[in-house]
Amino acid sequence: MDEKRKSSKGQVWFAGLCILVLIFGLGTWGLNTLRSTQLDDLLLSRTQRVVEVVRPDPTPAGIVPVEGPAFVPVTVTFSFNGGTYSIAPEVANGIYYGAVNVRRTISMRDALTKQEQYQEYYRRLTFDPEMDAALTSVLIPLRAIRDAQGYDDSAYAELIVKYVQSIPYDTTRLATATSEETIDGDPRMPVQVLVEGTADCDEKVMLAAALLGKEGFSTAALLYVDEQHMSLGLMSDRVGYRNTGYEFVETTSPAYISEIPDEFVGGVQLVSEPMVLVLSEGPTRFSGVALDQIAHIIGARDSALAAAAQKRAYVESTPMSPADFEWHVVQYDACFIAYNRLRKTVDPETGLPRDEYAFMDRIEAINWLAQNNWWY
Repeated sequence: MDEKRKSSKGQVWFAGLCILVLIFGLGTWGLNTLRSTQLDDLLLSRTQRVVEVVRPDPTPAGIVPVEGPAFVPVTVTFSFNGGTYSIAPEVANGIYYGAVNVRRTISMRDALTKQEQYQEYYRRLTFDPEMDAALTSVLIPLRAIRDAQGYDDSAYAELIVKYVQSIPYDTTRLATATSEETIDGDPRMPVQVLVEGTADCDEKVMLAAALLGKEGFSTAALLYVDEQHMSLGLMSDRVGYRNTGYEFVETTSPAYISEIPDEFVGGVQLVSEPMVLVLSEGPTRFSGVALDQIAHIIGARDSALAAAAQKRAYVESTPMSPADFEWHVVQYDACFIAYNRLRKTVDPETGLPRDEYAFMDRIEAINWLAQNNWWY
């Protein structure tokens, strides 16, 4: 009898011990679960404050809004056809920092050609839909200028291009680096350029393409891999630059659409055949009439120095009245106005703006030449 009682007590004690262990285990599991949840929340909040986010996706992932320190986007002031305008972008905080976090380096995929890889890469960085509101905040005042001045499609394209050209060129940015396996580099997306107010060549091309694309223009990036340079291609109703169908547009400084600079900062010349990366496709074209006018402007500019030398020689060798002398001096000065105001406004040797000269855009230049191009 005593043995049975001892056995029964032992069973009860063991069962109680199991219950205690189970309760303790469940409590510990619940506590650990709670701690894990709190830790996950903490890590998530910290991750949202980090600017650089490592993404496993081998392609540039889209913008995921993430908040960061407050900022005020840079206002860009520029001139166009004799008027002066200021554009103040509106960029949401989370969109800007989300763009900063987007992965840039991508791995080449065997299924696509190198050109297709580059095209996909720049399209993703240029046309993320999260940037639409910011781009529209720039286009609204540009459209207002167009409507107030009665500009046609070609003049409106020039207005957009001039705005982008007027954003200061950032000489501190590294050119895009590439290899056979990856596309590397850190080009800023259009919203980043709007906030920071500076850009290098491919960043300016992406911003211009994003704005023009939203307005129905067909654009491409002209990528010169050997020269580590990128220019914009704007589709026209002509054969275009090197029969591509796109007119050459240099975005790094004010210049005419279709004008190809002789050289860039440091003496770099565009010799190689560009890789044409189609960015936006739309029905609007840059007109042949505008291209003919630009050709006239460039021709007048290129002949201005020779005409000035001829005028000087004529004045020095020909007796004339003071009134005639003053008339010839005005024409002589017009040659130098043409030479200085109808060309790029950035010194190719220093890369710095020639502030003493105001670039004349196409419509302004055509009107001026109608009164002053006696030599052409």
